[in-house]
Amino acid sequence: MYFFVIVFEAVYWIIYGNWIGGCLMASLFLILIYSISRCKKEEKQLEFKANVQERIITQGEMIKIIPEISGINTRNDDYIFEVEYEIESKFYGTKNKIRQKIRWNQKIDNLLLTEEMKKCDHVVFRLISVSWEDLTGIYKIKKYLQQEIRILVMPHSYELGTMNDRLKKMNSCEQGFEYDGVRKYREGDRLSRIHWNLYATSRDLWVRKNEDEAQESVKIAISLKDINKDRISDYFAVVYSVLLFYMNAGVNQEIYYGNHMFLLKYIEQYEELFTDIFECGISEISMEIPNIQAITLDDNIKNIQKYLYEMEL
Repeated sequence: MYFFVIVFEAVYWIIYGNWIGGCLMASLFLILIYSISRCKKEEKQLEFKANVQERIITQGEMIKIIPEISGINTRNDDYIFEVEYEIESKFYGTKNKIRQKIRWNQKIDNLLLTEEMKKCDHVVFRLISVSWEDLTGIYKIKKYLQQEIRILVMPHSYELGTMNDRLKKMNSCEQGFEYDGVRKYREGDRLSRIHWNLYATSRDLWVRKNEDEAQESVKIAISLKDINKDRISDYFAVVYSVLLFYMNAGVNQEIYYGNHMFLLKYIEQYEELFTDIFECGISEISMEIPNIQAITLDDNIKNIQKYLYEMEL
């Protein structure tokens, strides 16, 4: 559009005898042709990618996207790039397109795009396009990009204070006794398996585990039934805190959600577990599991940290 306007103005001034005006318009026309040609060349040469500082963050932290630019030389003035990208939530099923301008030259190495993650989730950062203007500011070029970066946003975790205190007390009571492991007394256990020295210290009945019992796992159900949408992140904070407590206590866990079962033995598995949960979503458990422990969250509970500190497992 601007191209034809300039050509028309130049011809008009020359025809009607205003050679100065015509020459000025012709000069602007040549500058525009050069500038457009340069932009076209830059479009082919420009390499625009993105990286992230961390692919696993905690709810409430910032995704920090680092643009990586190469292939072109800076002009006297800085480049002003308009970056278009998309944040897709795999768990909530939402997409949010964002446009953000950044100033760049070859001396700048601290470019950063940031987005705060208010909910735990598995998100996809998708780089869509980058655009910039020519020297005159009349012509704008847009280069389409294809890059995806997946980022896991973990829930908060808190200590289960009361339960941790009890665990420490039990561990201190167990010191000095030789046995392969103990568990709480259950009705029907043989009296010969009771750990009487531990009973004398703790006044609780404990029995020695056999080898089969030592391999037992606690069975945990995760379900969003009766959980309000605005409390989902709070719920996952409860889930994560409970799982960490069992992990620190050396207890293997069978995690059930929908028709999935995940055997949790090592701390490195949390990334895989929560990625799977946020990718697949959570439906009602489709199987009957005996002795399963469901993790719930009362809507009336506002202080999650206090609630978890006082939790009884």
